[in-house]
Amino acid sequence: MNTTSGQLTPSQVAAQLAALARELDEAVKAVERADLDRTQKRAEFDLAHAKAFLGAEGSMDIRKYQAVIATHDLRVEADVADAAFRHLQRRISAINTRVEVGRSVNSALKTEMNLGGLDGTP
Repeated sequence: MNTTSGQLTPSQVAAQLAALARELDEAVKAVERADLDRTQKRAEFDLAHAKAFLGAEGSMDIRKYQAVIATHDLRVEADVADAAFRHLQRRISAINTRVEVGRSVNSALKTEMNLGGLDGTP
């Protein structure tokens, strides 16, 4: 994103901000899908756990642990879906930070251009 002189141009900053906007849009769509996925997986786990618990025999503790064992794979799937969702949230936060940096750079470039008389004013 640097010119041959090592300086950014306003159009380069604008292009980078536009690319970040597209990346943010894609990330928001991904987080929406991940949220639906984790909600579905958590509901499937909860239902399977309840059925396993109710179908087990023995004392309360035995039934509880039998249900945990019977639904372990669904629990792991739900936990992984939660982790994927949190990762996407952190990605969106990182993109937002990059956008803010780009805005700051753009503002600094404008100020520098104004001070150097490059904005068309004497």
